[in-house]
Amino acid sequence: MAKKKNSSAPKKELPVWLKAVKGFFRFFGRALVTVLSVFIISGCIIGCVLAAVVLGMVDDAEGIDLNSLELNYTSIIYTKDPDTGEYTEDTKLYGEKGKLIWADYDEMPSYLIDATVAAEDKRFWQHQGVDFTRTIYATVKFLTGNTDGGGSTITQQLIKNATGHNEVRIDRKVKEIFNALAMEKKYSKEQILEAYLNVIAFGYNTYGVQAAANMYFDKDVSELTLNECASLIAITNNPSYYEPFGHMENNSERREYVLNEMKKLGYITQEEKDNLAATPVVTSKGQTSNKKTSKYQSWFIDYVIDDVIQGLMDEYGWDKATASKELYSGGYRIYATVDNNIQSAIEEYYENPDNFPQMRNEVQPDSAFVVLNYSGEIVGIVGGKGEKEGSRLFNIASSGKRHIGSTIKPISSYALALENDLITYSTVICDEPVYKAGETYQGTTFKNDWPVNYYPGYKGNVTVDEAVQRSINTIPVKLVTMLTPRAVFDFMTQKLHITSLIDTGEVNDVGVAPMALGSLTVGVSPLELAGAYQMIGNGGLYIKPHSYTEVLDSDGAVVLKANTSPERVVSAETATILNKLCQRVTSGPYGTGTHANLSSYGIKTAGKTGSASDNTDLWFVGMTPEYLGVVWLGYSEGMQEIKYNTYPTPIIWKGVMQKIVPYMNANAEFPESPNVVQKTYCTRSGDIATDACTSTATGWYKKDNIPGNCTECYGGFGDWGDNGWGNWGNGNSGGSSDDIIHIG
Repeated sequence: MAKKKNSSAPKKELPVWLKAVKGFFRFFGRALVTVLSVFIISGCIIGCVLAAVVLGMVDDAEGIDLNSLELNYTSIIYTKDPDTGEYTEDTKLYGEKGKLIWADYDEMPSYLIDATVAAEDKRFWQHQGVDFTRTIYATVKFLTGNTDGGGSTITQQLIKNATGHNEVRIDRKVKEIFNALAMEKKYSKEQILEAYLNVIAFGYNTYGVQAAANMYFDKDVSELTLNECASLIAITNNPSYYEPFGHMENNSERREYVLNEMKKLGYITQEEKDNLAATPVVTSKGQTSNKKTSKYQSWFIDYVIDDVIQGLMDEYGWDKATASKELYSGGYRIYATVDNNIQSAIEEYYENPDNFPQMRNEVQPDSAFVVLNYSGEIVGIVGGKGEKEGSRLFNIASSGKRHIGSTIKPISSYALALENDLITYSTVICDEPVYKAGETYQGTTFKNDWPVNYYPGYKGNVTVDEAVQRSINTIPVKLVTMLTPRAVFDFMTQKLHITSLIDTGEVNDVGVAPMALGSLTVGVSPLELAGAYQMIGNGGLYIKPHSYTEVLDSDGAVVLKANTSPERVVSAETATILNKLCQRVTSGPYGTGTHANLSSYGIKTAGKTGSASDNTDLWFVGMTPEYLGVVWLGYSEGMQEIKYNTYPTPIIWKGVMQKIVPYMNANAEFPESPNVVQKTYCTRSGDIATDACTSTATGWYKKDNIPGNCTECYGGFGDWGDNGWGNWGNGNSGGSSDDIIHIG
């Protein structure tokens, strides 16, 4: 019988080396599991982060809007077609992208499209926004240290141009891929190509094929030949190296490459490729273009740009730099007031120095001109003589502040005196010195009789009609003295909105000389002077002069709207009488502005001349029933006397307006108040004439302020008072100066 095995017998021990091996593998296994766990957990975390990033990229992919891409670069100024009255595109303003003019896909020649695809993205029509074969190849190059790119499709290049993101980084590239895929789902291939060809750079700060076609070939994009298209597409690879003006040889080599790629894709034959490659491309460099795109923008376009920028600053509190950037790159639509027929007429006159009367000065003076209609719209403006030599030049018509001389009289002393019934059309006032030599007034001792007239001496008793015709100085001085300079100043600043008058400081404009004779501290611009004169031609209303009616943003929302609300500044009766008086300046026997008369064309003309002290600034403000024009003549730098034989500004005014006559209505009339009546008056007394009056004339009067019948011609005497200032008050004899001082 066999013996049982003893279970308590000691186990046989393993060799030491085996124990070591076993322990190593046990430790290694545990370590491996730990490491794998860490990798798995880290991978999950990284995967979650990447997923979040990718999802964010997918969300961002919807943010590029090709429909607004054009608007994001180009603001457009629209002007009215004078024949149809419809707004048409006039001028495009280029933003940070420089000269960019948008061209529609349908305007582009088919071979321009073919050249683009052949040179930039051969599988464009097949892929969905990303060419993965090229992408993988470009990625391998990137990982091996080659960062010259080459994997982007046209869609991806468009995204880089639209966003401005072109850093060589993996995260940007991944985001670009998702953007491209999203874009191709949202837009057609044609839309993508149109956008791409409108934003790519062509050198010389020019973007888009339309602007490039204009610059390099003086053509519209639709007129380009196949060879010219290949030449343009050749530029895009490296504009500074391939632009044809300075690097024609480089451009020709790259053009041949483009043509060869077109041949490979079957767009052209081998024979066509060889013939085109051997044919030189002729650029427009050195040629004189007749196209509008080659000219400097007009004086009006200069001004409307400044006007809109100022409007944006006022409306939104922006500084000038911000407002300018918004205008040039905000895709605004600006509806301008210019009449291009009138603008062209003024420019044509001003570009030819021979049109101007020659002064006796060695250097001929400069000049400026502005035309408004009576709705306050600026329909034409020129800021200087001669051909325009740049854009955004200083515009004297809108920005120059000059001494306005006697042109102040109708809009200051005469306007307020008529409005307050201090005078009538025919009131007689004595032309005499207001202050004699040696007299002192408010601390000033006069060395000579003051004021003086442009003619020697004084005329004695004159009617208001004659005083306006002759531009007599003494009469407005008397009127302003009675009205008070402060009342006149407030009228001109608060009602006529002249912004450059000053009422503070030791030297200011709240005085008799500034308010009566236009001897101003700073001066007034021709444009603001035109605005003030509106009331004389439109029945007593002020409407702020404006160069645009409204400005819309890229979504069609109104950004700016001109204030076209009329403000009554004098009564219709006062405006009618003022207008009749100003018509006498151009048609009366003593009128200083008779050279401006347009009666030979059947057009009524009113106006007023003006000269600053020492003839440093000469003016004429002229009005027809439809338009108001202001001409200034002087030296833009410093003060210099203008020496003339015949007073020149009415001549210049008529020369310009003759060119505008074809666009006027010869049957138009100035508005007349029904409360103004026509009467015959005695030129000796200024009262309504009787059968005894031997010298009479026609005047116009408010129905409630008609002078009495003349008694002087019966042998009686009017009450001239002891101051020698004439027949004041409501037109009836007997009004004293004390009665008038307290009126107004």
